[in-house]
Amino acid sequence: MYCMENGMMNTVCGDPFQRSNNLWKKWSHSTVLQTSKVISDCPGDMWKYDVMTTIGPFYWNRQHSKVPLQNSVLACLWTLSNQESYRGVADRFNITKSTVCLHLHEFCSLVTTYLSHHISWPTGQALHNSELGFRAAGFPNTVCAVDGCHIPIVKPHCENPVAYINRKQFYSVVLTGFCDSKRRFCHVNVGHPGSWHDARAFQLSAVGRLLDEDPQSLVPEGMHIIGDSAYPLLPQLMRPYRDNGHLTARQRRFNQKLNVARVVIEHTFGLLKTKFRRLKCLYMKNIANISTAVTACCILHNMCLEEGEAIEVDEQVEAADNRAPHPQNQDAVLHRNQICDLF
Repeated sequence: MYCMENGMMNTVCGDPFQRSNNLWKKWSHSTVLQTSKVISDCPGDMWKYDVMTTIGPFYWNRQHSKVPLQNSVLACLWTLSNQESYRGVADRFNITKSTVCLHLHEFCSLVTTYLSHHISWPTGQALHNSELGFRAAGFPNTVCAVDGCHIPIVKPHCENPVAYINRKQFYSVVLTGFCDSKRRFCHVNVGHPGSWHDARAFQLSAVGRLLDEDPQSLVPEGMHIIGDSAYPLLPQLMRPYRDNGHLTARQRRFNQKLNVARVVIEHTFGLLKTKFRRLKCLYMKNIANISTAVTACCILHNMCLEEGEAIEVDEQVEAADNRAPHPQNQDAVLHRNQICDLF
């Protein structure tokens, strides 16, 4: 409904479409304000303020849009925490879809650059606390647990997208994660193709290379990392005995205790995908952006734990492949047998 006044076409005040548009804008603005109020009232969400204050000085509004830092951070956190479409997020926060995408990539990049210290290898008191946790779970002298999981993605833009199709026939990247006994990530490696075996992704991670070059810089003498049968047996990396039907009682007990202690990394992946549901399928096509987004979620996961935020675990995690055989390391075999004799 329009009228002509002084040669100009103006919207009539009673136009229902205009009233609807105004109500929508008010509702969207109200949603942002209510979300901010929830954060300010909830002590467990104070980590979000830490994110804002840390990345604030480095925040660069690429589109020079009138989106305040706080609203941008809230929109990005909402996007990572839900599976809502980018269009839905844009409507919710009264911004454009392109703004959501650009701000999300920038936000994840800033988190991985300026908050990466929240993922650190356990040393000193942190190492002692982690070892106590694994000891209570039945497997002493453990630094951390390692495992891999698939992050589903859409067909990526790269030279060989077929390499990202895993054995379950969907596109994915491998997240190799190391966590302590408190479900806190100690190290993550993201971005290798979904068709890769866990062991290959592990060997190309920073931890895998250091274990090959200077193992005691990561794992003190007499201690170890624990993993499943996907990983090679090393003096600093314990895996279960292969069950050939002839295991001794002690070997079966060793496997049971290791698997009970190792399940913490599976719970960690479950927590991660429960809190950041966008990881159930990332609609990104650039591998670098995918790796940055997943790493940012792992950092934010640790920040949530530091605030003591309670999260229900989602047990449905896509495990990576663990079928490849590994050559025997005789020193590692001897070390594993010595541990087995203690059970």
